[in-house]
Amino acid sequence: MDCNLLNSIGLILDIIGVIMLFKYGLPTDVSKDGTVGLALEETNYDDIRKWKKYNFWSRFALGLLVLGFLLQIISNQNYLCTITSK
Repeated sequence: MDCNLLNSIGLILDIIGVIMLFKYGLPTDVSKDGTVGLALEETNYDDIRKWKKYNFWSRFALGLLVLGFLLQIISNQNYLCTITSK
């Protein structure tokens, strides 16, 4: 496989991952301001679905970033590059 193509695919995956992280944020289970919420008598199922959606896509975006970086590292290995001279 052409190393330049592999590097370009890695860069594209990285930029998609960064854009998705900008939209969905980093996954977190801790309150940013340190407050503890107390819910009485009611559960907001819309908020639960929204949290699950954002949590899934933020983790997916992190996976894209890791995969993109791995592809870039692999593309930098000289012994994997096929050099064809005409």
